[in-house]
Amino acid sequence: MRRFSGNALFVAIALVSGTAALACGDKLLAIGRGVRFQRVYAAHEANLVIYSAGTQSGATLSAKLQTALRRAVHNLQLVQGDAQLDQALKSGKVDVVLVDFADVTAITRQLQSAPSRPVIVAILVKPSKAELATAQKEYRFALKATAADFEYLTAIDEAMKSRLKTSARS
Repeated sequence: MRRFSGNALFVAIALVSGTAALACGDKLLAIGRGVRFQRVYAAHEANLVIYSAGTQSGATLSAKLQTALRRAVHNLQLVQGDAQLDQALKSGKVDVVLVDFADVTAITRQLQSAPSRPVIVAILVKPSKAELATAQKEYRFALKATAADFEYLTAIDEAMKSRLKTSARS
């Protein structure tokens, strides 16, 4: 009887105390209604140029992706044609260039002769597996146009890491 009354007293105190025992994630939900992980950021700030030759067949980036890139990188320039690209390159503030794979060969010399020596990220529209593999071997940073936002950000971040390693050696 004495043991039963001790247990009953313990249960009564637990019920009356009013505090709930929350699991690990429940604390976050009770306080701030969850944590938002949608914030995009870049580990390395980049001056990014998105090049378009002006053709409709080229890779067009979604407005959502452009907004995410504007938030994540230091500076984003949308450039159409060789004249605008040349002007952007002469400013000396270009780290990474996103360009349609079909246009890469046309502007490679221009990019290599630029004082900032930007890294090329090639964008492929509906590539086969073999085309994507070839592009990744040739340019190291190559993506499908339909890649997710975080894949673009990862490729840009990796391009900046390689750029920083290259400039540290020089």
